[in-house]
Amino acid sequence: MDSSHPSTALLLHRIATADDRRAFEQFFTLYYPRLLKFAQFYVKSRELAEEVVSDVFFKLWQKRATLPEVKNMDSYLYISIKNQSLNYLQKAENQPAIPLEDLPAYLSVETLTPERTLLVSELQAEIHRAVDKLPPQCKIIFKLIREDGLKYKEVAEILGISTKTIEVQIGIAIKKISVDLQAHLAARQAPPRVLRIAQALIPLLLAGAAG
Repeated sequence: MDSSHPSTALLLHRIATADDRRAFEQFFTLYYPRLLKFAQFYVKSRELAEEVVSDVFFKLWQKRATLPEVKNMDSYLYISIKNQSLNYLQKAENQPAIPLEDLPAYLSVETLTPERTLLVSELQAEIHRAVDKLPPQCKIIFKLIREDGLKYKEVAEILGISTKTIEVQIGIAIKKISVDLQAHLAARQAPPRVLRIAQALIPLLLAGAAG
């Protein structure tokens, strides 16, 4: 969701031209949940992440007159959260490991039998475990694209890396996750028919990150 979205653009206009606090509260509510999660990638503590997000929005209010000039609000906010988080970590002289939030379930299958539903749940749990083992940067990239639905170019801008690096990291993530899933299925010793169904489901479960 960027500033080209009508509702967002309207809120920004009201904030910038009328100092509309109600509009700013709506804007805050619109972005707060996912920005909080992103801040937690860096600062680990939810309490500190809340402080990071609050500071960023406080600064936004201070320079509210310039908000309509922002071309991509998503990228602008994520970069602001990233920079503010790193500032906090630098002050603390301690950069903690990046935690992993639960990945949501993404699956678009018109008809799921009870058997397939169980397999989907099982594979999603394995995907979560596999993602948990990814290198920190790989985790962040996978989550921003898979969960938040950002484009490669947006994630590259947010993290200050090239789109080629994003492509490589997503490729690494999908390969590692697929290998872990294959190992899980091999150890499961399920009937061949169940394995065939599982093999067909894996690309669907990972499709959100590959596009």
